[in-house]
Amino acid sequence: MEKITYSSHEIDEEQIRELIEFCQEDYFLLGILKSTKLVFKHTAYIEGKLVGVIMAWKNDFHPYCTYFRLLANPLYSSWNIESKLIAKLGKQNLPLQTSIWETATNLKQFYESNGFKEIRRTYMPVLKVDAVDLEIVDDCSIKTLKEILLNPTLKIKLLHFVRKTYEETHLDNPVAEKSLEEWEQLLVDDVIVDGSFIYLDKLEQNIKAYSFLHESDQPYTLELGWCGSVKFDFLQSLLLKQLHYAKEHNVEFLQGEFDTTSPYAMFSLGALPFEPCPTWITYQKIF
Repeated sequence: MEKITYSSHEIDEEQIRELIEFCQEDYFLLGILKSTKLVFKHTAYIEGKLVGVIMAWKNDFHPYCTYFRLLANPLYSSWNIESKLIAKLGKQNLPLQTSIWETATNLKQFYESNGFKEIRRTYMPVLKVDAVDLEIVDDCSIKTLKEILLNPTLKIKLLHFVRKTYEETHLDNPVAEKSLEEWEQLLVDDVIVDGSFIYLDKLEQNIKAYSFLHESDQPYTLELGWCGSVKFDFLQSLLLKQLHYAKEHNVEFLQGEFDTTSPYAMFSLGALPFEPCPTWITYQKIF
């Protein structure tokens, strides 16, 4: 009879690649396995074949939980690999956090029956840019992030707004305390400054809304990211401006990343005709 064995030794890269692909997971996990942020890993084998792995790591930006990912070959579901691997992880001083596609019904049932609480869902839909017939009206209240960063007063106001909004929409998984200089560096490193837009009041003294645009790993695609607003009408104008920017730069697709914990993200999801998609569910367990 076949026997399941467990190991905390190095993992064969070809086998872990195959398991990641088979489980419809992300290849960034290969980088996690080689990262200094990795704090735990354990594997399950049947007759030398890798059928499961659990790995846990730290995140400097969200340091108040332990991230983990559990992969188990669904063809071996009767072996209870998930239960045995998560038992290897044991209790933690910090909350455990993981995410799955809602279509992974076996893992969804497993987490919910083992004390994990759903803390948010994330929509990552795609919009075909040419599918939207757009007439843009110039609005002098809208500035690019590039312009705002050149204005010291407005830059500080924007950074305060971004930090406050992010903190308020991540209460279950708090962000690390970072200076405004560090938040500015995050924007400079991660955001397309001439495709991210800011809405100002008529006197151009206060920030009313922002919506950021990011590069994507997918070809001919840009990503809609962080956003915030004091009034949804302002955000609508920024989204249309970003859609116009995408058309001008021959971008074929816009992909969103919209958390249910953010009312601004939820507004953005409904403001443009995105294609339907499954959600990415994030679970947390507090010991």
